[in-house]
Amino acid sequence: MSLVNASIKKALETQLGIGTTPVREAIIRLQREGLIVVQPQSGTYVAKIALAEVYQARFVRESLEKVVVVESIPKMTADDFATLNDMIAQQKKYLAKHDYDHFFDLDDAFHKTFYQVDAKDYVWNWIQLCNLQFNRFRYLRLEVKDLDWQQIIDDHQAILDAVKNKQGTRAETAVSRHLHMVDADAAVAVKAHSDYFA
Repeated sequence: MSLVNASIKKALETQLGIGTTPVREAIIRLQREGLIVVQPQSGTYVAKIALAEVYQARFVRESLEKVVVVESIPKMTADDFATLNDMIAQQKKYLAKHDYDHFFDLDDAFHKTFYQVDAKDYVWNWIQLCNLQFNRFRYLRLEVKDLDWQQIIDDHQAILDAVKNKQGTRAETAVSRHLHMVDADAAVAVKAHSDYFA
């Protein structure tokens, strides 16, 4: 079924109070970013998740994040540790409530904190542009049963413990292990939602 047909485009224009050009430009941008596919004479559709791009995004994220986490070690303050500890505690509560949306938000916030401590906010924002397919996969993960959510908390704790103990190599290993969860999760997600992947 077409996602963005003429009537939907018109509805968007009316609802948002904008003209045809901004809506058309938004669709072009979504297409350029690989989020939708425009098929002439047919319609505009949500693009499938490109697993190859998910793995490449993980490669970029892992390569950079290991460095960022190690660089953050001498810069961490007591307040930073308190913030990260609180995030892990909150994740445990959200996991117990099966509130995966807030759990997911805290997952992002946990990682972003290291980039902020290392004064790499620009790098974090740039990674988000590379992470479109990776993040789509992560959101889909919310819909897949039988995936290990506790492992995410355990990995976060391992990263934080290594940073607290000023163990750079151990921190790098913990970051790599954490980000490679996508490898095992992908097999489960593809099996559960094969139509969503390219």
